[in-house]
Amino acid sequence: MTTPRSPLDPDIAGTDRSLSVAYVASVLPALAQRYQLDMATLLKEAGLPADLFERVDSLLPLVDVMRLFVVVLSHCADPGMGFEVGRLVRARSYQVLGYVILASRDIGEAIDKLIRFEKLTGNLGHTEAQKQGQVLRLSWHCPIAGEPGRFLTEAAITGWVTFARQLVNVPASPARVCFRHAAPADLQRYQDYFGCPVEFAASFDGVEVPLELLALPLRDADPGLSGLMEREAAQLMADYDSRTNLVAAVRREIFRLLVEGEPTLEQVAARLEIAERTLQGRLRKQGLGFQEVLDGLRRTLAELYLKDSRLSLTDIGLLLGFAEQSSFTRAFRRWFDESPANYRQRQG
Repeated sequence: MTTPRSPLDPDIAGTDRSLSVAYVASVLPALAQRYQLDMATLLKEAGLPADLFERVDSLLPLVDVMRLFVVVLSHCADPGMGFEVGRLVRARSYQVLGYVILASRDIGEAIDKLIRFEKLTGNLGHTEAQKQGQVLRLSWHCPIAGEPGRFLTEAAITGWVTFARQLVNVPASPARVCFRHAAPADLQRYQDYFGCPVEFAASFDGVEVPLELLALPLRDADPGLSGLMEREAAQLMADYDSRTNLVAAVRREIFRLLVEGEPTLEQVAARLEIAERTLQGRLRKQGLGFQEVLDGLRRTLAELYLKDSRLSLTDIGLLLGFAEQSSFTRAFRRWFDESPANYRQRQG
C-alpha cells in the first residue's frame, strides 16, 4: 500500500515557533469571561492539560497554539478575537520581556528591547523596525496565513499598543495601524481603540510611530534595573535557543520518518549526527524523553489530520507511523478517551 502524502510541511510540524504559557495564562481567563466560555472546557477541547497554567515557564508549540485558539474561535465566532486578545495584554503577559521593557528609559529603548528579546514570549513571528520619513514603521511578520494568521497578527499588533499605553503617563497613539487582511464588518471598534487611522488590505502588518514619541520617558524607567534585567534576558535567550532548536530538530526528523513506520531514537540521532546517548541526555536535561516527544507529536498530528476530510482513518494511521489501524485506534483512545471515528464525527 502506498503511504499518503502528509498535508503538513515538516518545517511547520517540527518548528520552534511557539508562545509562552505565561502569555496564554494572562489573557485566556479574561477572554473566556468576555465570551462567556468555560476555561476547563476550552483546554479539554484543545487537548491541553488542565494544569497548563502551572507551567508558566514553558512554551506552547505553534500547532498547540493554533488548536487552542481555533477552539475559542469556534465558540465565539468573533473575527476580531485577536484584537480582543491584544487589548488584554499586560506586563506579565510578556514575562521577562515585559519587565525588561518596563525598566527602559523611553519608548525608543523599549522598542529596541522588544525587537532584541521578543523570542522570550515565544517565537510566533518577528518584528522589524524601519524609519519612514517622520515615523518609525514597526512591521510584524506572521509565519502562517488564513484565519489563524489573522488572529495572531491582530493580537500581536494590538498588544503592542495596549502595552505601550501602560508605559507612559500621557495619552499616546500610533500615527497609523495597518493590517494586510481584509477589513472586518465591525471597523468602528478598531478605530475607537487605536485613536488613529486603521488601514486594512494594507501593504504591511504593523504600526507607524511618530519619531517624536520615541523620546517619551517611561513611567517606571530604572537604569540600574534595566541593566540587570537585560543581562537576565540575554541569558534566557541563550537558553531558549539551545532548548527549542534541539526539540524542534527532533520533532522535524520524527515527522519525516513517520511515513516509514515508528521512528526510533537511534534513527533520529543518526539523522541529527548526534550520538544516541548524547541526544537522550540532552532531552532529559529539558525534562523530556524521546517517547514523550514522539507521542506528543503524533497526538497533535492526529487531531490536525482528522480535520482533513480527504484523509481516511487508514491514511492517518499510516501517516502517524502505525503499522496497523488497530494500533492507531488504541493510541488515540489513550490520548482522548474515544475512537478516532467518534472524534471525527463529533467534530463534524
